[in-house]
Amino acid sequence: MQASKGPKRHRLKLNDWPDGDRAAWEAALAPGDLLDGTMGAAHHWCEDTRDHRRKAYGRWLTSRIAAGGFDPGVAPTSRITRDAVGAYVLELQLQVASYTVWGYIAGLHAVAMAFDPDSDWRWLRRVVGKLEAAGQDSKEKHSRLRPAPEIFAWAISRLQEIERNPPKRFVDTHYRDALMIGLLIKCPSMRLRNLTEIEIGRHLVQRSDGWDLRFPGPEMKARKPVEMRVPEVLTQYLARYLDWHRPALLDGAASDRLWITQYGKPMTKSTVFSRISIATERAFGKPINPHLFRDCAVTFVALNDPKHIGIAAPILGHTDPRTTERHYIQAQQIAAGAKLQTSLQTLRKQHAPFQYRPLDHEEPNT
Repeated sequence: MQASKGPKRHRLKLNDWPDGDRAAWEAALAPGDLLDGTMGAAHHWCEDTRDHRRKAYGRWLTSRIAAGGFDPGVAPTSRITRDAVGAYVLELQLQVASYTVWGYIAGLHAVAMAFDPDSDWRWLRRVVGKLEAAGQDSKEKHSRLRPAPEIFAWAISRLQEIERNPPKRFVDTHYRDALMIGLLIKCPSMRLRNLTEIEIGRHLVQRSDGWDLRFPGPEMKARKPVEMRVPEVLTQYLARYLDWHRPALLDGAASDRLWITQYGKPMTKSTVFSRISIATERAFGKPINPHLFRDCAVTFVALNDPKHIGIAAPILGHTDPRTTERHYIQAQQIAAGAKLQTSLQTLRKQHAPFQYRPLDHEEPNT
């Protein structure tokens, strides 16, 4: 067994894992039966989660093999020690961005929990928490957040502008991007995968008085079905996209997917991520990727109606109240930062050195 070259970009594929690691993975994902105890600890992971954590663990195996002295016959979790993880973190920090380091270690922690739920992994969870905080700081998350109403107002304004004065090029993609942004900020229960994979007739369902978005439980992170109305203010723009811009993008091709590229193909998650980031950077000066839309929505509630911050949990599908609490704390940090800046500006004005201003009939010193 050999480690993949270029560990920054490569990871050991599942078929190349040691037999014990592969068996532990399959057991963790086993649907089994809850009553007889054969259900795996990770049976509820959705496809995207499985893919992410499989890659994270494959990257961990690549590192351990490259480090030397790798024993494929030992229990997989016996390799996940404080010293080994510490060395792994240092290795990753030399190769990838801090938020990516957090993603790899968070994936390793999730796999460790799935492989051996009875062991005490609190030490590893603390490592994940510290890396997450460092990653968020490094990405200047707070500076990119915008109030949800401001984002939505921009989306509507952009749609109207395109209708009044269509750009000479890429009118259909610009309209699509603005509509995606308006829909996502108004329906923050959707995650990037949900937004990308909307199918007409399956997820987007027309009613006599508008449209519904419906997602079955297996497609949602919380594993619970979600149904929401498309806001009435968006229906006319959605209708125009469906009647004019989407057919133009398809150019004779056929697809049930809502979002279509300029080449007539269904958009991928990476394409949706990129287009939304580009559009928001042009609009607000800094990119707001789809993952931050949820932060924008909850932070706005926390800043403007903190007594009712609890409503954010069901809207966003949070099963852990600590998730919503983190948004509340984040909102308070933003508010405190704004107050501090205002206070500093006031103090500067109050204590600014006196500047002599000549009278009208006086000549200034030269």
